[in-house]
Amino acid sequence: MSRRRVALAGLMVAAILAGGCAAVEPARPSAQPSPAPYGTDPVIVAVSSDGVVVADPGSGSYRGYSSRGELRWTDREAYRQDAEAVCAARCPDAVLSAPAGDVPTWQRPMGRAALVGGAGKRVLSVRGPSDAVLAESAPGKRGWLTLLRNGVKRTRVPISSVAGLLWVEDPARSAALIAYDDPDVAGADIRWFRRDRHGWRPTGRTAPAAGVWGACLSDGGDLTVLTGPSAGMVVNGRTVPLRTDLRVAAECAAGRDSAVVLDRWVDERGVRHTAVRGVGVDGRQIWAREFATEVTVAADPDGRRFALVHDGTAEIVDARGRTTSRFGGVVAAAFVRKGELVTLDAGARPGRLTLE
Repeated sequence: MSRRRVALAGLMVAAILAGGCAAVEPARPSAQPSPAPYGTDPVIVAVSSDGVVVADPGSGSYRGYSSRGELRWTDREAYRQDAEAVCAARCPDAVLSAPAGDVPTWQRPMGRAALVGGAGKRVLSVRGPSDAVLAESAPGKRGWLTLLRNGVKRTRVPISSVAGLLWVEDPARSAALIAYDDPDVAGADIRWFRRDRHGWRPTGRTAPAAGVWGACLSDGGDLTVLTGPSAGMVVNGRTVPLRTDLRVAAECAAGRDSAVVLDRWVDERGVRHTAVRGVGVDGRQIWAREFATEVTVAADPDGRRFALVHDGTAEIVDARGRTTSRFGGVVAAAFVRKGELVTLDAGARPGRLTLE
């Protein structure tokens, strides 16, 4: 995921810190919400149980770390090009491709089998040279997805545009969807995908992309949260309305049993605010918190707790928004499996927490 997409779509997604779970007044945002934070603190771009890819503004580089915290590679040129980083079969092995497709795609660490990139091509997902998803376009034409499938003829799926296209996978990398970061994109659809033994294939499920600018998937893909002016949920193939007091559900993080949605804005004094709401699989608001600061969130795969990061602290809350533990020295966090949290400190060094 490119740095621009992290800021616009919140696909590393954002969230909360501190406070009680008592009822609150509805959020009163300014007319112009602020984007998710990027640009100062390190960010987890891609993660698996084997390692992590980090975007580090301090050093101006992407970094690939093993699960033991060993630095495996550093790439400043990819960072300078605002390349999108996608883990291969396991992190930190990764394919990096420029967002506009105007430079070749390359892979880290060197010596691994590489996909050939180039103009008009983005790598959205990859397990190997014959198991990948590419977004492609030609001058003056609409775009298409190319699904490379092991031992099976490649599949092409027409899409409205390559520009602003979002590929969102669940933590298990077994389900995915495409959406767009522009809620006004014309004639576009959200499309869902599943993995089988050959690779990715379309499920045939679609929904209008109008009014949606992002999404998140629970582990296994049974719960989808769509964000934007037309925010909603899809649970086991059934559309469920979101019922919160937010002006707009701008970002999200989802587990199997619950999810978090949030909105951001800047008030007339220049203070940044984050409004966070926990919701159940029925779309109803369960808990609410308000913060006069920026916050980020990660969902445990089961959706029974969330990691909320703010001001160098990670707070673990349960599915009712109640704090169960806190950890200092954390600027970013992501769950890699149930109860196992990968964290970053201000120096972009990864660590791991096992939660009881």
